[in-house]
Amino acid sequence: MDKEKRFVLGMVIIAVINLFVALMTIAFWTGHLLGNRFAKTLPVPDNLYQAFALPDLVMSAFLIISFFGLLKFKKLGYICALIGVGMWLFDVLLVTGLTGFFQIGVVIPSLIFCLWAIFYLWKKREIFQLFSN
Repeated sequence: MDKEKRFVLGMVIIAVINLFVALMTIAFWTGHLLGNRFAKTLPVPDNLYQAFALPDLVMSAFLIISFFGLLKFKKLGYICALIGVGMWLFDVLLVTGLTGFFQIGVVIPSLIFCLWAIFYLWKKREIFQLFSN
């Protein structure tokens, strides 16, 4: 394995943040759905709020797979990272649309990270030997 593939700081950053977001999302929805331990974070009706759980948990699965895959330079990790971060970006934009930047402390950093991660992953795609000539 060449030197560039042994350690790529950007991939490590994306992988670690993906794992953190996935674990926190799972903890939040598990606590909310099983014991109503957390208050609602969006000003929407209960049935709409509950509809966020399944897509968020699916996103978490993609982010966890991406954690391992990015660190091992696997194509599946790369694809799951793009899907997971894309779902996270959609989630952030949906929250922004529903709250009008009410959750600015979460929305802005998440938006910046998602856009950077998608750009960075696409820029480094040759590491995963995808879409290369």
